[in-house]
Amino acid sequence: MTDPLLDLVREYRHQIEVFNASPPDMSIEEDDELVAVTWGPHYKRLCTAPPDATTLEGAVEAVRLVHDEQERCGSQPDLTINVLRAALALFDEGRAQA
Repeated sequence: MTDPLLDLVREYRHQIEVFNASPPDMSIEEDDELVAVTWGPHYKRLCTAPPDATTLEGAVEAVRLVHDEQERCGSQPDLTINVLRAALALFDEGRAQA
């Protein structure tokens, strides 16, 4: 079973790695362009319209992402609220299995 939230979280994390592997001496414009083609679109989706978790693994990884983002970047209310809502949808809809 695939989980669209899990897929989004994994792709976001992968794109962060791609971005972090870029040369450190990029201009602001180059940096902005790289954000736009790597993690930026995934971050925007996580902040605005993440899909609901359909597996326990997806819900757990979403909660881990919120934790990691808070630790790394500080308060991000849009990401926190929307990703947690998407993770909790699994439990609210009674789809979670022990």
